[in-house]
Amino acid sequence: MTMTLERPTTAYRDAIQPETRAAVDELFLTDPGHALIAIDRATHDPSEDVREWELDAEGRHVWEAGYMVGFSAAQPQLIAQVHRLEQLLAQAERDADRYYAQMCRRPAAPSPDGQSFAELSRIRGDDERADRHEATIDRMFPQYAGTRA
Repeated sequence: MTMTLERPTTAYRDAIQPETRAAVDELFLTDPGHALIAIDRATHDPSEDVREWELDAEGRHVWEAGYMVGFSAAQPQLIAQVHRLEQLLAQAERDADRYYAQMCRRPAAPSPDGQSFAELSRIRGDDERADRHEATIDRMFPQYAGTRA
């Protein structure tokens, strides 16, 4: 198991004040060695000290024991949550079955006032469409031609 330790880093665009820059320039002119050391310290990358490490056998044993203790401590709450979710799922399935059965039992909607399509078209003011519909019905069912109420 490999883990990485990281320290939080904060990046600033250019946080050097003009007077500080002037002091560094003056130090660089008078003592370049110390100026370079100061600049190096000021611009040190905090991620340079980050090292990857791996647990040895004893550390891994301690970590696994802690994990198992934590898991067993949380297990009753997890089991209760699973049971609650199972109950909600069962209730949702019963509701779906009930809604489906109710939808299938529902009778077809009755036609409005027993009026034919031609009569409804005449009510809407579309007499040509009503005449075409009646002519089509008369052609399809000649035995009922002229029997409209």
